[in-house]
Amino acid sequence: VQLWHDVNRYDAHGNECKLREMTGIVCSQLCVQNIDSCPESLQPDCPAGQSFCADGQCHDECTDEIQALNPCHCSRSGSKLPHQAADLVPCMSSPNVTIHEFHPWKPENDIRSACGDAIGIVDQSATVGVWGKTWIGGDIDAVWAECPAAPSPNYKYDESYWIATYAVNGALALLVAIWSAYKFFAERSVRSWSAGHKLVNGGNKGASNALIAPEKASSFTEKDTKAGAATSVADTAGGGVRLWGYRNNFLGTICVWGIGTVTILWICFLGVWTADYYGSLPGKRHGVVYSLAYESSFLELATFLILWAIAFIILIALFVLKPHLRNYFRIQTLPSKGQFICIERTLHEIKMLIDESTWIQKQVNRLTDALVVLLSRDREFTTCPVSRTTQGRQYFTYQCTRYVYDTELQQYSPFEFELGTSNRALLAHGEGLTSEEASFRLELVGSNFIEVKVPGILAAFAREFMSFFYIYQFIFLWAFYFYAYYQVGVVDTGVILLSAGIKVVMRMQSERRLKRMAEQFEEVNVLRDGQWSRISTVDLVPGD
Repeated sequence: VQLWHDVNRYDAHGNECKLREMTGIVCSQLCVQNIDSCPESLQPDCPAGQSFCADGQCHDECTDEIQALNPCHCSRSGSKLPHQAADLVPCMSSPNVTIHEFHPWKPENDIRSACGDAIGIVDQSATVGVWGKTWIGGDIDAVWAECPAAPSPNYKYDESYWIATYAVNGALALLVAIWSAYKFFAERSVRSWSAGHKLVNGGNKGASNALIAPEKASSFTEKDTKAGAATSVADTAGGGVRLWGYRNNFLGTICVWGIGTVTILWICFLGVWTADYYGSLPGKRHGVVYSLAYESSFLELATFLILWAIAFIILIALFVLKPHLRNYFRIQTLPSKGQFICIERTLHEIKMLIDESTWIQKQVNRLTDALVVLLSRDREFTTCPVSRTTQGRQYFTYQCTRYVYDTELQQYSPFEFELGTSNRALLAHGEGLTSEEASFRLELVGSNFIEVKVPGILAAFAREFMSFFYIYQFIFLWAFYFYAYYQVGVVDTGVILLSAGIKVVMRMQSERRLKRMAEQFEEVNVLRDGQWSRISTVDLVPGD
């Protein structure tokens, strides 16, 4: 498009457009300070018994409501009304006019000229001004009420719904800030200790990086250590493993519930604005569209988009921080003192044909790797509750293996009992175990039973909907609900819920089948204390 191309004036080739005739053009109101200054054709001529009022019409009585409708005030009052316009009164309305050669790129002059000619004003450039630009004074005895556009409505931000928003989010922010300060103070001893002590196995490659307790406690007996050998978490779970201890705290738990509550309130807040878009709010706002935005569609849309973006950021942030969120609101401590153990395990990815990649593929892989590290997706975090055996030993279960806190090694370790590697060594155990030894081994290795936990229906749906796919779907469905496409939103929501329901049912059925296959036990004959007895396979231990 050429630089000289001006819409409605020049065409794409630079030729000036042919002027056209415009009919039925409405003239602006002519305003004067004295009604006698109106042109003769616009002098008030009311029927008997009626008076000419400030709204430019004849009425039986000029009430305060009618007087407030003065078109010469351009919908302004009080301090917003210019003092030059305070005494203006309207003449009778001018007739509509026809302009034979209409200049659409600057229509004001054409309209003023045609309207002035229609009411008999000879030299209006010297005697008629324009509202807001040229006021009455000198030779100017009238003004055209070409009212400037009214300022767009905006919030005062002291509305009740904004005050509630400030209060709820401000309270949560203050609570999290207090928790962060308290957490930093409460974890100072752990930070100072971990800075001055080496990690298990000296931090060698492939060794466990589990934090160990600084204190010496009573260790297993000599008989115990001869019966079994302890291995590190890294030996059984793979290399690149670290353990972190955490304890619950009342204030941290309140923060977690607060974050969940505020997130739900944000979703509800979007629902309130969506209902307001359709005029469906209850009470005095019912039936009034855009009532929260002073009946401005633009302000309502802008507000919704900002709130929608904030809610989207909150949900994505919670999804990204999900592996760390709960433990952040616990107090980190030594693994030996924790109520929970967080196992951090490095994930190793195998990429095929990496040497044959193009330059673009390599750059994409490099960017992907950086993003994976930034979002901590290169590591797996599993938090396990710490329990105690009947003898008071601490342990947690990870990947179907019991890890008992070994006070000799000062770390959590799974016990492996040496049964021998030859027939002679195996025959040496032919007399069986004593009940005391069997009880001890059962305490260290746990039951000979794989427990498969199948969540309930509500927990299964919660697990399904916490994936990124559903977060993405539901946050974008709000746009359909809000902007007059709620029918599409309802249909899409129904499809998503139906799909999720089918997936949940199928997954629960698979988990129940796996549970039935895994949780098997039988009655067997076992030699204990030199006598054969019949016990459950759940109570079998290494060496039976």
